[in-house]
Amino acid sequence: MNKPEKKPKPKKKPYVDDGHTVYDMSGLTGENNKRPTQHIGLSGKEKIAAIAAAFECYLPVLLIVLGSFVLVMLLIALWLS
Repeated sequence: MNKPEKKPKPKKKPYVDDGHTVYDMSGLTGENNKRPTQHIGLSGKEKIAAIAAAFECYLPVLLIVLGSFVLVMLLIALWLS
């Protein structure tokens, strides 16, 4: 049998970079992401008080989440037993 003749492939045009950008990536380097630090000027006791106040704000939420987790685990244990 005769093999079918292959069509010649069209030659590819060489890629020429036109210089346009789809997204500006200049802000993603590690050097540009550094922000100047702002010193609040708290003393040692004030820092400890601020940290304690933050824990007091987040503690009820943490306890609710952990309590819900324990409650769900108990319900699953009762359902599967």
